[in-house]
Amino acid sequence: MSGYNVQRPEFEFTGWSKLAILVAFGATLLAGGAAPEHPATAYVEGEAIVTFKEAVGLQAAQQALAGHALTMAKHFAPLSAHQRRHMGLVRSTHRSTAALLAELQRDPAVETAEPNYLRWVTTNAPPNDPLFSSLWALQNTGQSVNGSAGTAGADIQFLAAWSLSRSSTGSVVVAVLDTGVDYTHPDLASNMWVNTGEIPGNGLDDDGNGYVDDYYGYDFIDGMSNPADSGYHGTHVAGTIAALGNNLTGVIGVNYRAKIMALRASNDGSTLTDAAVIEALDYATMMKNRGVNIVAINESFGGGGYSSAERTAMQAAGDAGIVICAAAGNSSANNDTTPTYPASYRLPNMIVVAASDQNDALASFSNYGATTVDLAAPGVNILSTKPVALASTTAWVQRDSTTYAANSLEYSGITTGFTAAVVDCGLGYTTNFPAAVSNNIALIQRGALSGILTFAIKVANAMAAGAQAAIIYNNVSGNFPGTLGSASNWIPAVSLSQEDGAALRATLPTSGTVVNQLVDSNQVYQYLNGTSMATPHVVGAVAFAALNFPGDNATQRVQRILASVDHLTGLQGKVATGGRLNLLRIVDSNGDGLPDWWAIDAITRQPDGSGFTISWPAVPGKTYQVEYCDALTGAWSTNLPGSQLTNGTDQTTLTYTDTTTNSVAQRFYRVKLVP
Repeated sequence: MSGYNVQRPEFEFTGWSKLAILVAFGATLLAGGAAPEHPATAYVEGEAIVTFKEAVGLQAAQQALAGHALTMAKHFAPLSAHQRRHMGLVRSTHRSTAALLAELQRDPAVETAEPNYLRWVTTNAPPNDPLFSSLWALQNTGQSVNGSAGTAGADIQFLAAWSLSRSSTGSVVVAVLDTGVDYTHPDLASNMWVNTGEIPGNGLDDDGNGYVDDYYGYDFIDGMSNPADSGYHGTHVAGTIAALGNNLTGVIGVNYRAKIMALRASNDGSTLTDAAVIEALDYATMMKNRGVNIVAINESFGGGGYSSAERTAMQAAGDAGIVICAAAGNSSANNDTTPTYPASYRLPNMIVVAASDQNDALASFSNYGATTVDLAAPGVNILSTKPVALASTTAWVQRDSTTYAANSLEYSGITTGFTAAVVDCGLGYTTNFPAAVSNNIALIQRGALSGILTFAIKVANAMAAGAQAAIIYNNVSGNFPGTLGSASNWIPAVSLSQEDGAALRATLPTSGTVVNQLVDSNQVYQYLNGTSMATPHVVGAVAFAALNFPGDNATQRVQRILASVDHLTGLQGKVATGGRLNLLRIVDSNGDGLPDWWAIDAITRQPDGSGFTISWPAVPGKTYQVEYCDALTGAWSTNLPGSQLTNGTDQTTLTYTDTTTNSVAQRFYRVKLVP
C-alpha cells in the first residue's frame, strides 16, 4: 500500500503518452526481469556516453574532449541531429568510469555524462537448471512428468512473476521446521542461512543466544548443533522453497534468492515432538527479534491434538512478523469438521495449504476445508532435492597406473577427483598428523590403541590438520563399509582393503587421486506427493512477496498471497479462497504488466505527515499533468495546485507533493503527458 490507499495506487497512461514514458524508463521497470545471475546494474569500465550542450558544435565538442585527452570513439550522428545536441561514446584506457564521469560532468560544454550500461534481454526464458522441465508447478506446458500428463497453464506463473521482481532488497530468510536439511547438497549449500555471529565447530556460544555452534540452524530434538536431515523430507521441502537457480544444476526454488534456516525437530526422519517444534519456533522468533530477516516458517507436518503451547509459540512468531505456512494434511478429510494440528489453529499469521495436481484439481489425498484451508498449491509429482548421502556413489583411489577399489564412507564429501600428495597419518590420533598433510591426502589405518576412535573422529582430525581428502585402510583382510555418522561438511573420505592400503603406504612418498562421485547426479533429486510438497511452494511465495514488498507486515503478506490466487471451479467450496497459488499476481495484482512495487515506490509520505510526494521518470522538454481521484469509480481531477509540471531543466525525474490529503480516507494518482 502507498499513501492512504488500501488498494494498489495506479499510474495510468494513454495512447502515445504511455509509449513515450516507457521508452524513457523501460530499463528501470524491467531490470528485475534480467537473468538472475546478472548484477542489477553493470557498465563497461572506462567508457562513458556524453551529450554536449545545444550550443556546442561538433568541432567544439571534439576540442573539449581533447582537453581531457579523450576522443569520440563513436559519434551518434542521427541521434545528435534529432536531439540538436552532439552525443557520443568516449573511452579511456587508464581512467575508471567513475573518474570519467566526475571529470566530464564538470566541463561547461557537457550536458550529461553517463555510464555505458550493460543490459540483458528480459524474455522469460527458462533457467538453465537441467531438471526445470520437470518442475510442472513452475511452468506447466502440459508436459508429462513422472508418467503423468498435465494441463498447460496449471502452474504458479513462476517465469512471468520473476520477470517483474525486484533485483534485491537484502537477504530474505525462510525457516524449514522439519527433519533437518542436507546443507551440503549442491543445490542448497549456497542458499543456506549462516549465523554470522557464530564460529562453527568451536564448541562455544559465540553470539550468546543460548545455542552452541548454531551455524546453519539447530537440532532441537537432540539438543545438538548439527541440523542435518535425519531422513529426506526436510531437504525436499527446502529445495522447493529455495534451491539455487541458474547454476546448471538440478532444480530451482520458488524463491531461489532466499536463505534457508534449518530447524531440525526429528531424529528418525518421520516424527516430530511438540517440545522440539516449540523450541524451534521460539528460536526462530528470538533470531527474528535479533535482526535475522525470517519471513516465513514451513510446517509440513501434522497429527496429534490441540496444543495451547504450540499455538502460543506460533502466535509469538506472528507477533514478531513471521508467516507460518502449514500443510492441510493427507487424509482426504474435511478440516472444517475434523481438525488437524497445527493446520487448524487458524492464527492470523498462518496460511493453510491443500495440494493440487497437474490439471488444477484438488489432489485425491489432500485434506480440504471451505473455512479452515486457505488455498491450494502444487503437491503432486513434485521434484526436489534429496540428501546426497542417500544417493549411490562410486569410489576409487588412483596412483599412477594402479587403481585401488574403494568404498565411500557414508556422508563422505563428493569429488570427481582430488589429486595431491598422500601422507601417512598413522591411526588418526591428533598427534599422528604431520604438517605436510595440509592441503594433501591423509592415509589412515583403521583401529585404535585405546579408547574410542571412530571414523568420524579420524576424519575430523584430518580436517583439523588441513587435509583435503582421507583414505582409511582396513586393519584386517578385505575392505569394509563405514559411516561418518551424519551429514556435515566432510572432506571426501573412502576406505581401502588392508592389502591395498599397505601397498599404497609402501610407495610413499607418492601422489594419488581420491575419487568419490555420484553414480548419477539425478539421484540427489526425487519426486514426492503431499500437502507437505504444496506448502513450501507457498513459503517460497511469501519469501517472494517479502523480496518485492519489504515493508509489509505478516498479516499483509498473508493477505497478499490469498488475494492473488487463480480462482478455479474445482476448488470452490474446498478452500477458502477457491483458488490455487499464483506467483505472478503477487507482484502484478491488476495484470497491467507493471510491477506493483514500482507504483508503491513512486509515492512517499512527507515526514511531517502533511501529504504525499509522487515521483516519476521524465523526458526533457515534456509537460506532465498529475491527476487524482478519491475513488477509482469516480472521475479523475486536475484540481491540485501547481500539478502541471514541465521538465524544462532536463531532469531525469520530476516530483510533485500533494498537501491536500488531510480530509480524505484514500487517494489515487496518475500522471499523463500534456500534448
